[in-house]
Amino acid sequence: MGRTRENLPGFSLEEAESYRAERPEVERVLSYFEERTGGKRLAWRADIEPGQLRDILPDVCIMTPEFDPAGVLEDVKVRLMGTNVVNFYGEMTGKSIFIHPSSEVADRIFKSAAFCLERRKPVLVQAYTLSEEKNYLRVSVMYVPLSENNRDIDRLFLHVAVRRAFAC
Repeated sequence: MGRTRENLPGFSLEEAESYRAERPEVERVLSYFEERTGGKRLAWRADIEPGQLRDILPDVCIMTPEFDPAGVLEDVKVRLMGTNVVNFYGEMTGKSIFIHPSSEVADRIFKSAAFCLERRKPVLVQAYTLSEEKNYLRVSVMYVPLSENNRDIDRLFLHVAVRRAFAC
C-alpha cells in the first residue's frame, strides 16, 4: 500500500497505516482501536479505557472539531491534554487552538484536523521545522477520528511523540 501524503512547509500529513512497522507508537494506537472496533467502524469515545492506555496517557489529547452551519470546519477545541503535551505546548484544555501563542502551531493543528476529517481514518502528521528555539526537535502527531454514530466525526484522539532531531 502506497503512502498518501500531503507536504506543506515544515510538515507532512499522511495516512497512519503505512507507518505501523516503523513506528511502535503508531502500531500501539492503531491496534488498540482495532481491538475495540473490529476494524468495522469508527472508534467511539467509550472505546477509550484510560487504564489500558496508562503507558501513553501523558502523550494523549482529545479535541473536538467545531463546524459552521454549512458543515465547514471552523475551529478545533482542546478537551483533554496529557502532561507531556501540556509541558511541550502549554495548557490549552477547554480552549480553541487559535489562542495558542504560535499562529503556525494553530494553523498546523487546524490543517491536520481537516485532513483527518476528510480521510475519515487515522493520519500521521510530522513537523520537521518547529521554531528557531525548538529546531532540534521533531514532532509526530497521530490523529484518530472518533464518532458516536459512525457518521459524524465528533472528536479526535491524538497521540503526540516528540523526538530529538539529529543533524545529517
